[in-house]
Amino acid sequence: MKNTILANRLANITAMAYAGQSLNISDLAEKYQVSTKTIRRDFDRLCAILERCPETGNYRLSASVRSQYNEQDLVRLIDDIGLKKALPLKAAQFLRSFINNSTSDCYHFQEQPLEVDFISSLHSAFETAIKNRRTVSFLYKDTSRTVSPYLMVYSHGSWYLAAMSDGLLKTFSLARIKFVNVQKEHFDYDQSVAEKIKEQDTIWFGQPIFNVTLEVSRDIAFYFERKALLPKQEIVEKRPDGSLIISSSAWNYNQIAPIVQYWIPNVRIIYPSELDSYIRKNIMSWIDQTNGETENVVL
Repeated sequence: MKNTILANRLANITAMAYAGQSLNISDLAEKYQVSTKTIRRDFDRLCAILERCPETGNYRLSASVRSQYNEQDLVRLIDDIGLKKALPLKAAQFLRSFINNSTSDCYHFQEQPLEVDFISSLHSAFETAIKNRRTVSFLYKDTSRTVSPYLMVYSHGSWYLAAMSDGLLKTFSLARIKFVNVQKEHFDYDQSVAEKIKEQDTIWFGQPIFNVTLEVSRDIAFYFERKALLPKQEIVEKRPDGSLIISSSAWNYNQIAPIVQYWIPNVRIIYPSELDSYIRKNIMSWIDQTNGETENVVL
Protein backbone atom coordinates (compact mmCIF):
# COMPACT_ATOMS: atom_id res chain seq x y z
CA MET A 1 0.00 0.00 0.00
CA LYS A 2 2.80 2.38 0.97
CA ASN A 3 4.65 1.63 -2.29
CA THR A 4 1.49 2.25 -4.31
CA ILE A 5 0.97 5.67 -2.69
CA LEU A 6 4.61 6.57 -3.38
CA ALA A 7 4.39 5.42 -7.01
CA ASN A 8 1.20 7.41 -7.61
CA ARG A 9 2.70 10.54 -6.04
CA LEU A 10 5.87 10.27 -8.13
CA ALA A 11 3.80 9.72 -11.27
CA ASN A 12 1.71 12.82 -10.53
CA ILE A 13 4.77 14.96 -9.84
CA THR A 14 6.36 13.73 -13.07
CA ALA A 15 3.21 14.57 -15.04
CA MET A 16 3.12 18.08 -13.56
CA ALA A 17 6.78 18.61 -14.47
CA TYR A 18 6.20 17.54 -18.07
CA ALA A 19 3.18 19.83 -18.18
CA GLY A 20 5.56 22.72 -17.50
CA GLN A 21 4.44 23.43 -13.94
CA SER A 22 6.72 24.94 -11.29
CA LEU A 23 6.96 22.51 -8.35
CA ASN A 24 6.95 24.02 -4.87
CA ILE A 25 7.95 21.76 -1.98
CA SER A 26 5.58 23.26 0.60
CA ASP A 27 2.60 23.25 -1.79
CA LEU A 28 3.18 19.62 -2.72
CA ALA A 29 3.61 18.60 0.93
CA GLU A 30 0.23 20.18 1.71
CA LYS A 31 -1.40 18.64 -1.36
CA TYR A 32 -0.31 15.09 -0.55
CA GLN A 33 -0.49 15.51 3.25
CA VAL A 34 3.17 14.58 3.79
CA SER A 35 6.20 16.37 5.22
CA THR A 36 8.43 18.66 3.17
CA LYS A 37 11.20 16.16 3.92
CA THR A 38 9.20 13.49 2.07
CA ILE A 39 8.78 15.74 -0.98
CA ARG A 40 12.52 16.46 -0.98
CA ARG A 41 13.15 12.70 -1.06
CA ASP A 42 10.70 12.47 -3.97
CA PHE A 43 12.66 15.13 -5.81
CA ASP A 44 15.87 13.21 -5.14
CA ARG A 45 14.29 10.14 -6.73
CA LEU A 46 13.34 12.26 -9.76
CA CYS A 47 16.69 14.05 -10.02
CA ALA A 48 17.22 12.64 -13.53
CA ILE A 49 14.40 14.84 -14.87
CA LEU A 50 14.14 17.71 -12.37
CA GLU A 51 16.27 20.76 -11.70
CA ARG A 52 16.08 23.56 -9.15
CA CYS A 53 15.21 27.03 -10.44
CA PRO A 54 17.67 29.48 -8.80
CA GLU A 55 15.27 32.43 -9.10
CA THR A 56 12.34 30.88 -7.20
CA GLY A 57 13.78 27.87 -5.43
CA ASN A 58 11.06 25.74 -7.01
CA TYR A 59 11.75 22.70 -9.15
CA ARG A 60 10.96 22.17 -12.82
CA LEU A 61 11.65 19.83 -15.73
CA SER A 62 15.38 19.92 -16.48
CA ALA A 63 16.65 21.71 -19.58
CA SER A 64 18.07 18.50 -21.05
CA VAL A 65 14.69 16.80 -20.86
CA ARG A 66 12.80 19.87 -22.09
CA SER A 67 14.98 19.96 -25.21
CA GLN A 68 13.71 16.50 -26.14
CA TYR A 69 10.09 17.67 -26.04
CA ASN A 70 10.29 21.13 -27.55
CA GLU A 71 6.78 22.48 -28.03
CA GLN A 72 7.80 24.70 -30.94
CA ASP A 73 9.29 21.71 -32.74
CA LEU A 74 5.93 19.94 -32.45
CA VAL A 75 4.11 23.03 -33.74
CA ARG A 76 6.48 23.26 -36.70
CA LEU A 77 5.96 19.56 -37.45
CA ILE A 78 2.18 19.98 -37.41
CA ASP A 79 2.51 22.90 -39.81
CA ASP A 80 4.84 20.95 -42.11
CA ILE A 81 2.44 18.00 -42.46
CA GLY A 82 -0.49 20.31 -43.17
CA LEU A 83 -2.51 19.78 -40.00
CA LYS A 84 -2.26 23.28 -38.56
CA LYS A 85 -5.58 24.44 -40.01
CA ALA A 86 -7.30 21.26 -38.80
CA LEU A 87 -6.76 22.10 -35.12
CA PRO A 88 -9.60 23.90 -33.31
CA LEU A 89 -7.16 26.16 -31.40
CA LYS A 90 -3.70 27.56 -32.00
CA ALA A 91 -1.38 24.59 -32.36
CA ALA A 92 0.68 25.25 -29.21
CA GLN A 93 -2.43 25.89 -27.09
CA PHE A 94 -4.19 22.79 -28.38
CA LEU A 95 -1.16 20.53 -27.89
CA ARG A 96 -0.57 21.79 -24.37
CA SER A 97 -4.15 21.21 -23.25
CA PHE A 98 -4.47 17.88 -25.06
CA ILE A 99 -1.21 16.39 -23.75
CA ASN A 100 -2.06 17.53 -20.22
CA ASN A 101 -5.41 15.69 -20.51
CA SER A 102 -7.45 18.84 -19.83
CA THR A 103 -9.22 18.52 -23.20
CA SER A 104 -8.29 15.02 -24.43
CA ASP A 105 -11.72 13.63 -23.52
CA CYS A 106 -13.36 16.23 -25.79
CA TYR A 107 -11.79 15.05 -29.06
CA HIS A 108 -11.72 11.88 -31.11
CA PHE A 109 -9.42 11.47 -34.11
CA GLN A 110 -11.02 9.08 -36.58
CA GLU A 111 -8.46 9.05 -39.38
CA GLN A 112 -6.19 6.00 -39.56
CA PRO A 113 -3.05 5.43 -41.66
CA LEU A 114 -4.04 4.12 -45.06
CA GLU A 115 -0.85 2.19 -45.72
CA VAL A 116 -0.09 -1.28 -44.43
CA ASP A 117 2.56 -1.97 -41.82
CA PHE A 118 5.16 -3.52 -44.14
CA ILE A 119 5.90 -0.10 -45.64
CA SER A 120 7.79 0.90 -42.47
CA SER A 121 10.73 -1.28 -43.56
CA LEU A 122 10.89 0.63 -46.85
CA HIS A 123 11.16 3.94 -45.02
CA SER A 124 14.32 2.77 -43.28
CA ALA A 125 15.95 1.64 -46.54
CA PHE A 126 15.09 4.84 -48.39
CA GLU A 127 16.23 7.01 -45.46
CA THR A 128 19.65 5.36 -45.73
CA ALA A 129 19.77 5.85 -49.49
CA ILE A 130 18.66 9.50 -49.38
CA LYS A 131 21.04 10.48 -46.57
CA ASN A 132 24.03 8.79 -48.22
CA ARG A 133 23.11 9.84 -51.81
CA ARG A 134 23.07 6.25 -53.03
CA THR A 135 20.98 4.80 -55.85
CA VAL A 136 18.37 2.15 -55.12
CA SER A 137 16.95 -0.65 -57.20
CA PHE A 138 13.55 -2.27 -56.75
CA LEU A 139 10.73 -4.02 -58.55
CA TYR A 140 7.82 -1.74 -59.46
CA LYS A 141 4.75 -2.97 -61.34
CA ASP A 142 6.76 -6.06 -62.38
CA THR A 143 9.52 -3.87 -63.85
CA SER A 144 13.04 -3.51 -62.45
CA ARG A 145 13.97 0.11 -61.67
CA THR A 146 17.16 1.84 -60.57
CA VAL A 147 16.62 5.40 -59.36
CA SER A 148 18.23 8.29 -57.48
CA PRO A 149 15.99 8.92 -54.45
CA TYR A 150 15.36 12.47 -53.20
CA LEU A 151 12.38 12.54 -50.84
CA MET A 152 9.62 10.38 -49.43
CA VAL A 153 6.37 12.27 -49.92
CA TYR A 154 3.15 11.78 -47.93
CA SER A 155 0.11 12.75 -50.00
CA HIS A 156 -3.59 12.05 -49.40
CA GLY A 157 -3.02 9.17 -47.00
CA SER A 158 -0.30 7.39 -48.98
CA TRP A 159 3.50 7.41 -49.16
CA TYR A 160 5.49 7.93 -52.37
CA LEU A 161 9.16 7.99 -53.32
CA ALA A 162 10.18 11.00 -55.41
CA ALA A 163 13.24 10.04 -57.42
CA MET A 164 15.12 10.75 -60.64
CA SER A 165 14.67 7.92 -63.13
CA ASP A 166 16.19 8.02 -66.61
CA GLY A 167 16.68 11.76 -66.31
CA LEU A 168 13.06 12.44 -65.27
CA LEU A 169 11.57 13.25 -61.87
CA LYS A 170 9.01 10.55 -61.04
CA THR A 171 7.00 9.25 -58.09
CA PHE A 172 6.62 5.65 -57.02
CA SER A 173 3.94 4.41 -54.63
CA LEU A 174 5.65 2.71 -51.69
CA ALA A 175 2.82 0.19 -51.51
CA ARG A 176 3.83 -1.11 -54.95
CA ILE A 177 7.57 -1.27 -54.37
CA LYS A 178 9.15 -4.69 -53.80
CA PHE A 179 12.67 -6.09 -53.24
CA VAL A 180 14.46 -2.83 -52.39
CA ASN A 181 18.24 -2.89 -52.62
CA VAL A 182 20.40 0.11 -51.68
CA GLN A 183 23.28 0.20 -54.17
CA LYS A 184 26.95 1.02 -53.52
CA GLU A 185 26.91 3.61 -56.31
CA HIS A 186 26.44 7.26 -55.34
CA PHE A 187 24.55 9.83 -57.40
CA ASP A 188 25.14 13.57 -57.84
CA TYR A 189 22.60 15.22 -55.57
CA ASP A 190 20.87 18.31 -57.00
CA GLN A 191 19.35 20.55 -54.33
CA SER A 192 17.08 22.22 -56.90
CA VAL A 193 15.33 18.89 -57.47
CA ALA A 194 14.45 18.60 -53.78
CA GLU A 195 13.22 22.20 -53.77
CA LYS A 196 11.05 21.53 -56.83
CA ILE A 197 9.42 18.59 -55.04
CA LYS A 198 8.69 20.67 -51.95
CA GLU A 199 7.27 23.58 -53.96
CA GLN A 200 4.59 21.46 -55.62
CA ASP A 201 1.41 20.21 -53.94
CA THR A 202 1.11 17.20 -56.22
CA ILE A 203 2.84 13.91 -56.91
CA TRP A 204 2.35 14.26 -60.66
CA PHE A 205 5.80 15.63 -61.38
CA GLY A 206 6.87 16.36 -64.93
CA GLN A 207 3.36 16.48 -66.40
CA PRO A 208 1.84 19.62 -67.96
CA ILE A 209 -0.83 21.37 -65.93
CA PHE A 210 -4.34 21.84 -67.34
CA ASN A 211 -7.30 23.91 -66.16
CA VAL A 212 -10.74 22.58 -65.27
CA THR A 213 -14.08 24.36 -64.89
CA LEU A 214 -17.01 22.68 -63.17
CA GLU A 215 -20.59 23.45 -62.24
CA VAL A 216 -21.63 22.31 -58.76
CA SER A 217 -25.32 22.11 -57.83
CA ARG A 218 -26.71 23.87 -54.77
CA ASP A 219 -27.40 20.48 -53.13
CA ILE A 220 -23.69 19.81 -52.56
CA ALA A 221 -22.24 23.35 -52.80
CA PHE A 222 -21.66 23.38 -49.03
CA TYR A 223 -19.06 20.59 -49.25
CA PHE A 224 -16.99 22.49 -51.83
CA GLU A 225 -17.31 25.74 -49.88
CA ARG A 226 -16.32 24.10 -46.59
CA LYS A 227 -12.95 22.96 -47.94
CA ALA A 228 -11.18 22.53 -51.26
CA LEU A 229 -11.98 19.07 -52.62
CA LEU A 230 -10.10 19.65 -55.88
CA PRO A 231 -6.46 20.62 -56.48
CA LYS A 232 -5.95 24.40 -56.55
CA GLN A 233 -9.70 24.86 -56.22
CA GLU A 234 -11.21 28.33 -56.49
CA ILE A 235 -14.86 29.38 -56.41
CA VAL A 236 -15.29 31.57 -59.48
CA GLU A 237 -18.98 32.34 -59.07
CA LYS A 238 -21.74 31.70 -56.55
CA ARG A 239 -25.03 31.89 -58.41
CA PRO A 240 -28.33 33.21 -56.97
CA ASP A 241 -29.76 29.68 -56.93
CA GLY A 242 -26.89 28.51 -54.69
CA SER A 243 -24.95 26.60 -57.35
CA LEU A 244 -21.22 27.22 -57.90
CA ILE A 245 -18.81 27.62 -60.77
CA ILE A 246 -15.45 26.22 -59.67
CA SER A 247 -12.04 26.31 -61.30
CA SER A 248 -9.27 23.83 -60.66
CA SER A 249 -5.81 23.04 -61.98
CA ALA A 250 -4.50 19.49 -62.28
CA TRP A 251 -1.74 17.40 -63.77
CA ASN A 252 -3.67 14.21 -64.39
CA TYR A 253 -7.30 13.30 -65.06
CA ASN A 254 -7.21 10.95 -62.07
CA GLN A 255 -6.87 13.95 -59.77
CA ILE A 256 -10.31 15.16 -60.85
CA ALA A 257 -12.28 12.20 -62.20
CA PRO A 258 -12.85 10.25 -58.93
CA ILE A 259 -14.23 13.33 -57.20
CA VAL A 260 -16.58 14.19 -60.06
CA GLN A 261 -17.72 10.57 -60.35
CA TYR A 262 -18.47 10.50 -56.62
CA TRP A 263 -20.75 13.55 -56.82
CA ILE A 264 -22.55 12.72 -60.10
CA PRO A 265 -25.17 13.96 -61.04
CA ASN A 266 -24.53 17.07 -58.94
CA VAL A 267 -21.29 18.01 -60.70
CA ARG A 268 -20.91 18.82 -64.39
CA ILE A 269 -17.70 19.32 -66.36
CA ILE A 270 -17.80 22.57 -68.35
CA TYR A 271 -14.18 22.44 -69.51
CA PRO A 272 -12.27 20.57 -70.90
CA SER A 273 -14.56 18.35 -72.95
CA GLU A 274 -11.85 15.66 -73.05
CA LEU A 275 -12.14 15.22 -69.28
CA ASP A 276 -15.92 14.91 -69.60
CA SER A 277 -15.43 12.20 -72.25
CA TYR A 278 -12.89 10.43 -70.03
CA ILE A 279 -15.35 10.29 -67.11
CA ARG A 280 -18.22 9.13 -69.33
CA LYS A 281 -16.00 6.34 -70.65
CA ASN A 282 -15.17 5.28 -67.08
CA ILE A 283 -18.85 5.14 -66.16
CA MET A 284 -19.86 3.21 -69.30
CA SER A 285 -17.05 0.73 -68.73
CA TRP A 286 -18.30 0.15 -65.18
CA ILE A 287 -21.90 -0.26 -66.40
CA ASP A 288 -20.84 -2.76 -69.08
CA GLN A 289 -18.81 -4.72 -66.54
CA THR A 290 -21.67 -4.76 -64.06
CA ASN A 291 -24.15 -5.92 -66.72
CA GLY A 292 -21.77 -8.67 -67.76
CA GLU A 293 -21.46 -9.93 -64.20
CA THR A 294 -25.26 -9.86 -63.82
CA GLU A 295 -25.75 -11.91 -67.01
CA ASN A 296 -23.35 -14.56 -65.74
CA VAL A 297 -25.34 -15.14 -62.56
CA VAL A 298 -27.11 -18.51 -62.65
CA LEU A 299 -30.50 -18.46 -60.94
